[in-house]
Amino acid sequence: MATLQGDASNNSAPKEQKAPSNLTQRILTIVILGPLALLLVVAGDWIFAAGVIAIAAIGVIEFYLLAHDRPAQGSTVIGLPAVIAVGLVYQLRQAQWALLILALALLLTILYKTFSHHDLNRAVMQGLTTALGILYIGFPTGFLISIRGMPDGFIWILMILALTWGSDIFAYIGGRLFGRHPLAPTISPKKTVEGAIVGYFGGFIPSFILLVVVSKLSLETLLIILLGPIVAILGDLLESWMKRRFGAKDSHVRGLNIFPGHGGVLDRVDALIAVTTFCYFALWFTQLMTI
Repeated sequence: MATLQGDASNNSAPKEQKAPSNLTQRILTIVILGPLALLLVVAGDWIFAAGVIAIAAIGVIEFYLLAHDRPAQGSTVIGLPAVIAVGLVYQLRQAQWALLILALALLLTILYKTFSHHDLNRAVMQGLTTALGILYIGFPTGFLISIRGMPDGFIWILMILALTWGSDIFAYIGGRLFGRHPLAPTISPKKTVEGAIVGYFGGFIPSFILLVVVSKLSLETLLIILLGPIVAILGDLLESWMKRRFGAKDSHVRGLNIFPGHGGVLDRVDALIAVTTFCYFALWFTQLMTI
């Protein structure tokens, strides 16, 4: 599931291919963790929620460490429990409390940091970064948990995974084989237009097949899977932009590099975060799911 989400457009031109050992690590990680992720999806309920929240906990730590030693670094002490709490309230079907958790985390961070270094402006920046981490990691975690708990949630989760995993895998392959033209050189020089195109169809086609097989293909779901791969690519670029802003090469935490060959958790779930958020509101807007 989320664990396998890769750099959806991490597709360098042939001259910039990664070393074979890195590719081998990526393949082994997929082979081992892919089935485990699918088992979590099949299990659902608290097992699924626990797995997703655990990944989110590592992800939010990585997020705050992107700004390590910078004035705007968010508070892990407050942000981490808040992300876990947001996931839990969604699992308990009490999502109305999520915004209150966000507001409290923002306020507590400002108060805590103000007392720590007596600089209100800096404390406000740190509070906003803490809140941003909760929004970026915690809420999509809740959305994913909420979707799995809905009628047909199992199918919608598979659709989300098909969009993200398909885009990731085929973008990587397409970039290595055909990559020539940079997609967004100022954000991520290794991402290519060719890889993104291959990744788009790699996300759309398996999602289309899935919906046909389970008899869920409609105008609404067709529009979702037509837009989904684009959202995946944009989500990937957003995380690359954040890393560039903070001068970070990848997002993994020392000692917690649980995806060998893939970077950190944020590097794996960047597109999944975007696609999950998009699908959550798209399914609600089309009345295919009740929030």
